[in-house]
Amino acid sequence: MAEAIVSTLLEQITTITCEGALEEMRLLKGVKKDLRKLKFNLTSIKALLKDAEQKQISDETVQLWLDRLQEESLDMEDALDEYHGIARNIKEINERLDEIAKDRVRYQLTDMPSRLPKRKESTSFIDGSNIVGRDEVKKQIIGHLLCGTSKEGETCQTISIVGLGGIGKTALAQLIYNDEEVKQHFTSRIWAYVSNIFDESKVAKMIIAELEGLDEVGVLQMESVPLNALLKKICKSIEGKKYLLVLDDVWTENDEDFGGLNATFKPGAPGSRILVTTRKDTVSRAMGSSHTIYLETLSQDLCWSILKKKALRERSQKTCEDLTPIGLRIAEKCKGLPLVAKTLGGLLQFKTTRKEWEDVMKSELWRLDVVHKDVFVPLLLSYYDLPSPVKQCFKYCVSFSKDTGYCTNHLIAKWKAQGYLGFHDGDDSLLELKGFEHLKCLEARSFLQIEDYHPVYGQYARYRMHDFVHDFALFLTKGEFVEEVISKGDKSMKMNSERTCRHLILIPESSLSFPESISDVEKLRSLHISAKKGGVISCGALCNLFNKARRLRVLGMSRYPGSTIPEEIGNLLHLRYLYLNTLHLKRLPKAIGRLHNLQSLDLYSCSNLERLPDEMENLVNLMALETAACFSLTCYPKGVRRLTRLTQVTGLIVRVDHNDPKEFSIGDLANLKQLVVLSMKMVGNTINVEESKKVKLQNLQEVKILVNEAIAEDEDTILESLNMSSVPRCCFDTNFHMIGRFSTPRNEYQYFGL
Repeated sequence: MAEAIVSTLLEQITTITCEGALEEMRLLKGVKKDLRKLKFNLTSIKALLKDAEQKQISDETVQLWLDRLQEESLDMEDALDEYHGIARNIKEINERLDEIAKDRVRYQLTDMPSRLPKRKESTSFIDGSNIVGRDEVKKQIIGHLLCGTSKEGETCQTISIVGLGGIGKTALAQLIYNDEEVKQHFTSRIWAYVSNIFDESKVAKMIIAELEGLDEVGVLQMESVPLNALLKKICKSIEGKKYLLVLDDVWTENDEDFGGLNATFKPGAPGSRILVTTRKDTVSRAMGSSHTIYLETLSQDLCWSILKKKALRERSQKTCEDLTPIGLRIAEKCKGLPLVAKTLGGLLQFKTTRKEWEDVMKSELWRLDVVHKDVFVPLLLSYYDLPSPVKQCFKYCVSFSKDTGYCTNHLIAKWKAQGYLGFHDGDDSLLELKGFEHLKCLEARSFLQIEDYHPVYGQYARYRMHDFVHDFALFLTKGEFVEEVISKGDKSMKMNSERTCRHLILIPESSLSFPESISDVEKLRSLHISAKKGGVISCGALCNLFNKARRLRVLGMSRYPGSTIPEEIGNLLHLRYLYLNTLHLKRLPKAIGRLHNLQSLDLYSCSNLERLPDEMENLVNLMALETAACFSLTCYPKGVRRLTRLTQVTGLIVRVDHNDPKEFSIGDLANLKQLVVLSMKMVGNTINVEESKKVKLQNLQEVKILVNEAIAEDEDTILESLNMSSVPRCCFDTNFHMIGRFSTPRNEYQYFGL
């Protein structure tokens, strides 16, 4: 994560050190020199971070070095964010950064990263009796392999098995490779382990060794043979033969990497097949797969059947009966991954007492050493393969509880709030685009799974993280993200974390459980208070929090019992994302106008909210505003017209019959030129044509309009009067009855408050 933070800091410093910015900030002359020194130090350290990140897994001292660097980087980010006292802060940070830079010699860090953890090379041999739950998918894939049809002019088809590391892709491929029907169908069968470091020459030698049955001496004799000669040899060996080539664990997404091999296999007989296993959906597409099979997780019962083969081996019947109920609960922790089941089974076979089994059952998976060594290695390979900025986006997903879906636009907004999408003082849409690219990158590597996707509102798809991936991310963060269920009536609470907690989820279980003060929250960057039924937060507790946790960038809160939020919220000068979801909230404090850095304000379903403060006009960096399902809200303040960076507004209330001096009116929409997504409710008895003609929203991609019977007209007439006739996706609702241009499930519109 440090590498991405350092990159963002360098972007900010580059912007600040330009003459115009320095003059605008009215900084001392010495600051420019300090900023340049800071930039030099950061650039030097950045070159070492890939090496440090890989070494920290096995070297605790390197992890401590990275922790120190991250602490200073976050302090720098806050100092640049505030500008106040920047000269003193930058000077002090530079001194501490000098010390960190010197320590790189002690830890032998270089600009060449150390070798990645290596996965054991796979072979074609397997004991099929150990594979369970894959009969149907095996049958499906064999059907594709044996099917005689191909596209015209196509000798060979490619079939890909895609899935998370540890889900059993290689085992399934081995099972298929050794199937008797498959053996009889193909003249030649070839197994080649590719791995994350693609080497065409190495793969070619594996293929020749398989085709010619070479022993170790024969393979060594090919060591100095040039690639071209190897490819010619393959070409000759498979000419006219119907072959099956298995390429196990393919990572490269560049189709040109396989250019030579692809050409080499064209002389094979029609009906030849290539079977690929990969954890990246993009590999399947790059290789032009005719069929892509996404491997699903196993059931809990199947995980138990794998686990118990080792765990209950050579135990008495009475012992087995005694341990089975606990074993079944441990099998739940496998979350459908056979590799986890095998690993835990191996761990339990050496634990002889019920107490030892219960300890494993109660332990968090990511804290078990055996899981680090045997299970997380495949995921570490996938993690290190991520671009640096995507790594921190991935780890931030653990700030959501398990089994929580991530709404795309909300997740991207939080990444942006934390600075994970970089620093861009210009077109905000570029940051949004970068966020979508990061999501697709995580999805392609099976780190995130699509939970819900709609062909019209695709950008509002929901993602979910597999529980095991969530455990892996927790292993990487080790205390930086903390979830606390508060069940005691203590007046104060102390954070218990292995390192400085930066992201906190608090879950009070009752009205008496939330503490009035919490220590060690000064450096928190995100806080989610998700009260269970009956759990509430007092106004006094919030005041204490807002006075201490002044570095918060993301704040989410539900089930707050008060009718307003305390004015102390104005202390959160770094706040970028504010989410409030409570039935009791009637108004926002005037101090909300002091949150000049706020980018997203989400008030979805605050059904008793009666008004928005006039001071909202000071939120000049606001890009997303959501008041959908705020049924008591009757108008928007006039000052919203000043929020010219808004790109998304849902639940906007617009007076359309005249230009009201206090209420947001139809002509004010002309100021919001950056709007891309808009849902609005029209208020009034008629549409003021002169005012509506001012509206020219060129960037709109979606608009949803709620109209009453008094102003209901032909859809096209309304769109034409608002200069929105070219909007690609538009719908109307008259008295909550859809008469839209396209059909979509009702719940999609409920999201927009229509």
